[in-house]
Amino acid sequence: MITKLSKRISHFLCKQNIIAKDLIEVYQYGFETIISTLLGFFITIIIGAIFRMTLISLVYYFIFVILRQFTGGYHADTYFKCNLIFAVTTIFIFGMSKMATIGEMYSIGLHILLIVFSVTVIFFKAPVENENKPLSEEQKKRNHRLSVITVMLLTAISGFLYTKMVLTAAVITFTMFVVALMTVINIPGKKEVE
Repeated sequence: MITKLSKRISHFLCKQNIIAKDLIEVYQYGFETIISTLLGFFITIIIGAIFRMTLISLVYYFIFVILRQFTGGYHADTYFKCNLIFAVTTIFIFGMSKMATIGEMYSIGLHILLIVFSVTVIFFKAPVENENKPLSEEQKKRNHRLSVITVMLLTAISGFLYTKMVLTAAVITFTMFVVALMTVINIPGKKEVE
């Protein structure tokens, strides 16, 4: 659906002489990226509203996108699968955060355990390349450094918020946990690029 819509937009712009014919594929990819990003944002807002966590959902979306940009990890092979996995992931993070904090099951021990797992995995595994978007050695070093810095900043922020805004702290920590999991997921048939 996203691909077809992007293709139609690109061809329409070409017919209107707004873009050159030889750039249609470039624009199509750009529109696919924009539409998919907007869809992910709207998925987050809708799920956030359902969980009555609209403001926190904005924080979650920002953290998820930034951290995934640096860490890499599992990527679905279609936009549909990508958005479906993102929606399920968002529901999982919001649901776990809400359940854990409502029942006061979100202890400092669980908080620390999730952080230790996330920091350790991201430190040793990130960045994980996408076979469609290989990284140079310089980019790998940069992304590793930025992913570690980002996860350490998020750890400090979630630690500070733990006593004041435990739901926000839980969302941050579960988000780091899921992003760390996505760096270690190895799908059969997909080769991890070294």
